[in-house]
Amino acid sequence: MMQRALTPILQRALTPIRVAIWVVGVVVPFAVAEAQWVPSAQAPDGTLSHALEGQRHDLFIEIAERGDIDLVFFGTTEAEMWWWPDRGRAVWDRAFGSLRAANFGSQGTRPESLLWRMQNGELDGYRAKLIVLQAGLPGSGEDLAADYGPLLDEVRARQPDAAILLFAPLPRGQVLAAWQQRAAANAAAFSQFVDEQTVFYIDIGELFYRDDGTFRRETWSLDFDNRGTQAEAFEIWAGALEPWIERFVL
Repeated sequence: MMQRALTPILQRALTPIRVAIWVVGVVVPFAVAEAQWVPSAQAPDGTLSHALEGQRHDLFIEIAERGDIDLVFFGTTEAEMWWWPDRGRAVWDRAFGSLRAANFGSQGTRPESLLWRMQNGELDGYRAKLIVLQAGLPGSGEDLAADYGPLLDEVRARQPDAAILLFAPLPRGQVLAAWQQRAAANAAAFSQFVDEQTVFYIDIGELFYRDDGTFRRETWSLDFDNRGTQAEAFEIWAGALEPWIERFVL
C-alpha cells in the first residue's frame, strides 16, 4: 500500500483529535515504569521501519506526554487509517470523539519497532483504561511468545491498570472457509496470552461476510488508488468495540 505522510491537510485533520485528548480532564499522578521521552532521531539504526514511522512516533509521544488518554490503539496501517479522512476519520469522530481516545497506529509497525516505541514514550504520561493492540503485526512469526510477550510485558509495566484487547486481523477478501481456518489458527496461537481478566482476544471477521458466506466487498478494496480497509469496515470495527468501551472506559 502507498505510504501516506503527514501532509498539512492530514495534520489539520489530526488537530481535533489532539485537542480533544489534551484539554479534557485532569492529569492524576500514578506510579508506573520510568517515563522515557525519546524522539525517533535517537532510535538505533534499523529499529523503525522508515521515516514515516519515526514521524508518527514523535507525534505520538507529544500526545502521550500531554496525558488524559483512557483508550489507545496500537497497530499498523489498519489502525492508522482511523486518521484518514477517506477511511475511518468520520467514524472515529462519531464513535470516540467524546472519549479521551488516541490512535498510535502507524504504517511500518512491527513487533520490534513497536516495542521500542512503547519503551520510549508511547505508553507514558497517561493512565489508560483500555489498550487495543493489533494481533498479527507484520514481521511476527510462529514464535508469538517472542514477538508479543515483550509487548504485553511493557504494557503491564507502564499501564498496570489497563485492560488489553488483542484485536485479530481483519479479513481481506478471502473466501469464508479460508478465513475461518486462519481465524481458528490465530485464536489458538494467541490463547497463550489471554486470561479473560486483563488480556482479551476478539475476532470480528465474520461480520465482514454476508449470510450466504460471500465477502462484503465494500469493506476492503483491491483497487490500486483505493486499496485497503474501507470506511464501512471502520463502522463494523467501532460497533464491535462498543461493549468493551462500555465495560472498561465509560
